Amino acid sequence: MTRQSEERQASLFDEDESPVELAAAQMVDLAALVEALLREIATALANAEIGDEQDNG
Repeated sequence: MTRQSEERQASLFDEDESPVELAAAQMVDLAALVEALLREIATALANAEIGDEQDNG
């Protein structure tokens, strides 16, 4: 028998709440963070490919 929780967890697709409004400064900070994360991911992927090439040949 499954037990129902008293509070239903919000879904990513629930439209009951309005989206969060970000100030311009917050958008700039968020954009810089996303850019830094993407650079880190790209660097890690490039290093992984280099490592794979060295292992294969």
